[in-house]
Amino acid sequence: MLIHDILVFTLIVLLSVFAYAFHTCYPLLMKMIRGLISLKERQNLFDTPTRESVFFNVFMRFQSLFLSAILFFLLFCRITRIQEKDVRQAMSLVGIFLILLISLYLLKRLLYYLYSSVFIPKGKYKLWNTTYHTLFYFFGIFLYLPVLLLILDSKRFVIALILSVVLYILFRTVTIYVKIRIFFDKNNGFLFLITYLCAQEMIPLLFLYESLTYLHNIIGSSILWQ
Repeated sequence: MLIHDILVFTLIVLLSVFAYAFHTCYPLLMKMIRGLISLKERQNLFDTPTRESVFFNVFMRFQSLFLSAILFFLLFCRITRIQEKDVRQAMSLVGIFLILLISLYLLKRLLYYLYSSVFIPKGKYKLWNTTYHTLFYFFGIFLYLPVLLLILDSKRFVIALILSVVLYILFRTVTIYVKIRIFFDKNNGFLFLITYLCAQEMIPLLFLYESLTYLHNIIGSSILWQ
């Protein structure tokens, strides 16, 4: 139970920082929401960076990735029946998930940049970059629900799993819809859709799946040797 106590304490700290970021950068958040609804080219949040905007963007990205890592850790241990009773091992596993998700995030950013340099004007890429991160930030905020549900009530595992899957599907669906709406062009429409779905959606998910499978095999082998 000690690892759960640590996770609860970590979530309390994270929620406290989020409350501070929300209070300090509330106008920035409202600007992001209005931009997400209108989908019009506008000033990027990093065009004239301030201390508050940099803090807000860095923290919101970290929050989304860190909560995703905790969620993966809890689901992974429950589904694979791997019991991480040792605190160091459990924290190491959370760290591995965090590094894996950061790598996936950077991979997708690289693919988005390379893809946009071929198909899209620079102004539209800035619009997409801000819009994507707005969705990413809200996805991270809603992740508090399944994470807290798994930590505070382990009997609600199925509900938390369904909620996690629904949140991810909604996030990916809206992301794909917004990207097509911003970038779709009749001149390269079919090629755009094919390359987008393959490069942006399939490759990162394949990378994540193979990494999780490899990690599960390593942990399973180490348990057998013990």
